[in-house]
Formats: sequence, C-alpha cells, structure tokens
Amino acid sequence: MRAAATTLEGRATQDQARALAEDLKYAGGATVHDADTVDRAAAVRAATLEALSGPWNAPVRFLGRYRTAAWGVCAVLCVVTNTVLRQTGMVESFSLWGFLWALPVLVVDRRFAAVRKEAEARHVANLEASLTAKH
Repeated sequence: MRAAATTLEGRATQDQARALAEDLKYAGGATVHDADTVDRAAAVRAATLEALSGPWNAPVRFLGRYRTAAWGVCAVLCVVTNTVLRQTGMVESFSLWGFLWALPVLVVDRRFAAVRKEAEARHVANLEASLTAKH
C-alpha cells in the first residue's frame, strides 16, 4: 500500500508541476491575488505562485516547469557517472557516488511538494475561516 501511495503522490506532484508551468507561462511569473476561494485548484496554484516568487525560489520554479526533463537529465548523469567510475576501475560495481546527481534535484523537488502542501493547508484554513465568519 505504501508503494501505491508513493506512486500516486508522485503523479500528483507531476500534475502540480504541469499546472505551475502553465501558470508561469501565462502569468509571466507574477503572483495571482484574485483567485476565487471556492475554486480549490486555482486558489492553491495562486498561493503556490505567491510562495515561489522571489530569486531564492528560482530553482524550485525551474524544476516545477521542467520536472520531467530535470529527472531525465539526472538519471542520465547518474548512469554515466557510474559507468565512468566502473570503467576507470575506481569502483567494482554501481556506487553511491554516481547517484549524488539526484540529491539536488530531490531536495528541490521536495521543496516544491512542501510549498504545494502548505498552499493547500492555507486554502483549507481560509475556507474554515470564511465558514466560521458566516455562522
């Protein structure tokens, strides 16, 4: 069950990355402040864009835009590094040194997922606040 949940979470992150890429393409990287609070997807995407604004989150925005390509390049670099290490005699089989290319991509990818979860939690809190204000 845990493997299935991880697979579904990965697919959700891929869908979120596609939505972020689309938002960045059409919004030009600007934040969206007038999203309807009833539309969960639009509100979460607007909060994600707002959280990812600024120069320090440029790698996260880049990975969000080109997630599949970044993981593809990472995988190729891992295989090439391990192959070169084996052919030069530095190691006898695949080693963890070749997989160090995945570390920065993994860290940035987890940051993207954390920002997305935080945006969803903020949306739920806003909905709860608006519902309590009505009653």
